[in-house]
Amino acid sequence: MMGSQRLDSLAMEVKRKGIHLSGLSVPAAIILLGKNATVGLVAIALLAALFLERRRLAGKIRLPSVRDHEADRVAGYIYYIFGALLTVLLFPPQIAIAAMLMLSLGDAASGIFGSIVRGSAVRTRAMEGRGWRPKPFPVVAGTFAVCLLAGRFAQLIEGAFFPGSELLSFSVFLAGAAAATFADAAPLFIRRWVIDDNLSIPVFSGAAMLLASLL
Repeated sequence: MMGSQRLDSLAMEVKRKGIHLSGLSVPAAIILLGKNATVGLVAIALLAALFLERRRLAGKIRLPSVRDHEADRVAGYIYYIFGALLTVLLFPPQIAIAAMLMLSLGDAASGIFGSIVRGSAVRTRAMEGRGWRPKPFPVVAGTFAVCLLAGRFAQLIEGAFFPGSELLSFSVFLAGAAAATFADAAPLFIRRWVIDDNLSIPVFSGAAMLLASLL
């Protein structure tokens, strides 16, 4: 990819991930409104998104944040909202907050790093039948570092808003960061369907943290 093309790709990815950071509203809602209210709000957001997505796939509207390979398939933002809903439903609030921070910040970092490092579009490659491979090591390392920082931030939030719980020890959010990084770096399949990382990152990281907290 030429230098100007990389700059264009980086600018587009920064814009797209800026929208992606709207997922930070989920941890904020958990803190301010509680789990049940957050579930209701995310469910409403999902219904609205499904309505828009149906119209988009029918060719009636266009959405600027949709990638080229999503033109005729369900776009990533649907999986993002669905992943958020599952995360809030399935996990304790502290773990849900950490998992959503890893999705919002870790995946944003991965996308930005990946727009610079060649060979990072591993899911597009897999969907096009060009073989399986993980993301390049610099992208994986950067994503893991950001997810660790997100876990530490979630730990600080836990101390401020969930006093006495001490659920997010270092080993717990370390497990979550590792799981989130794996879900981002490796294209995973169910038969021929490539699992969208907007769904797998929060669910995998939340499950890993819940399991680590029980050990």
